[in-house]
Amino acid sequence: MEILDKFGKPIPRIITKGDELNPWDAAHDYLDGELAAGQKPEFVEPDLRHRIFSAQDPEYLASQNLDLEAFDENEYLKNWPRPDDGTDRFVWHLTDKYSEFFKANKRLLEKVKDPWIKVGHIDTGFQPDHPALPKNLMKDKSRSFIKGEEGKQAIDVASGTKLEQDGHGTATMILLAGGSVGNSHTSDNYSGVVGAAPFAEIISMRISETVALIQTSSFVDALEYAISEGCEVISMSMAGAPTKAWANMVNKAYAAGITVVTAAGNSWFEGPRKALPKTILYPARWERVIAATGVAYDNLPYVLKARIQTKSEGGETMQGNFGPADVMTHALAAYTPNVFWATMNDAGKYFRLDGGGTSSATPQVAAAAAIWLTYYRNEINEILKKFPGEKWRKVEMVKNALFASADRHSYPLHKIYLGRGILKADQALTVPPSEENLVKAKEATVNLWGILDLLGLLLRLKGENEANEVRGEMFQTEILQQMHTNPALQKFLEYHENDIWSDADRELMREELLKSPEVSQKLKEYLAAE
Repeated sequence: MEILDKFGKPIPRIITKGDELNPWDAAHDYLDGELAAGQKPEFVEPDLRHRIFSAQDPEYLASQNLDLEAFDENEYLKNWPRPDDGTDRFVWHLTDKYSEFFKANKRLLEKVKDPWIKVGHIDTGFQPDHPALPKNLMKDKSRSFIKGEEGKQAIDVASGTKLEQDGHGTATMILLAGGSVGNSHTSDNYSGVVGAAPFAEIISMRISETVALIQTSSFVDALEYAISEGCEVISMSMAGAPTKAWANMVNKAYAAGITVVTAAGNSWFEGPRKALPKTILYPARWERVIAATGVAYDNLPYVLKARIQTKSEGGETMQGNFGPADVMTHALAAYTPNVFWATMNDAGKYFRLDGGGTSSATPQVAAAAAIWLTYYRNEINEILKKFPGEKWRKVEMVKNALFASADRHSYPLHKIYLGRGILKADQALTVPPSEENLVKAKEATVNLWGILDLLGLLLRLKGENEANEVRGEMFQTEILQQMHTNPALQKFLEYHENDIWSDADRELMREELLKSPEVSQKLKEYLAAE
């Protein structure tokens, strides 16, 4: 397990107790070594593999004695509304009745003769032979950030299984900016453009072999690369628990004026996977990121408890994450499930009809941001000239347009389950950029709302000792990660910053941390001290 500095870069370790240490104990051991050597204390954390976003992971399924879920690429998901028979049902989410991408792209071309924008696509890479890949996919700029693949192209290889995650990067990239296909590619369902922003120049960054696992350092390196390549929008249909390095990189992207859109995350309402968090995950949970939530074909949320009808038997049991309320203020819904899903897992098959998860919603929101930025490029640049060094205003202008134009009438409880409303890409183009009323979003951090005080740790970590401040931030990060992975602690993810914790809450948190084999001994020592 590598140790990372606060910027997500590997640093040499001074481990005195061997590599069998808990990853966070290894980080504390490194800090102790630095202090013993008289060095200035700096935040360090382990380079974790995040196993939260998807439970369709072969290792997880095997551990739970579960079978891989079989999909029929010719069928829609049975639990969720599906498009009516009609000419455009294959691309229903792009039509005027839904996300308005056909209309928005037509309006864009009427104003801008040769539209362009760089969009960073962070996922599992792409399968180079799929016929619907973006026409402006910058293959020479694509990069893998997986250990052992550094410097190589972001090429994904289908495993041949029917897991939703297999070929995940190809599928989300095509939803974002896919090119034209013929009837022979879609089983005679459709002929034409399939991407929401087909003009965009796509830089593919491969950070994982599967959507179920994300390495802390891989996301950091990919986002840093996207910034260096001049990307204006980031689309990442992945999520996990927070790290300091992720927070710092999100802040860097925001300062550079990059609109980052990431998936809210998915949860399950049946079976062992009910243990996964149901609130919005990171990076989407940070205010400087747009969280992509889901809304179904019938304009009701992609959340079972929010729906009027009762679910049918069988079919997929995945749904989108939502909440808490303060996070939903920077969330936006796009259409999922039962959108097309590009695949190369079966000979002669290039698409399924059962695309779902907030994975499908994320590239749609990112595409709308890309269209708006391209449409108003000159106007945005004129505004930014008045505010040198404040490129974050560009992100807030995008958010303002997408949020102000969203459909807030189709579902009255949108603030709870959808966020600011349902994405309307063409309506967003009627909202011009303005320098008025732009508020800088709260900095992305891993600091918890008084959790150290609640656990009785704050007094022991206060004072002039800089090392204690670093140690406290490390504890907070570890506890926040535990709140995502320990089902008994996930209820605290629903708490608001100003909520009052009861004594029972505090004791539950302490007891769960003390008994968990996943918690570092260093944190347990502090928790157990009188």
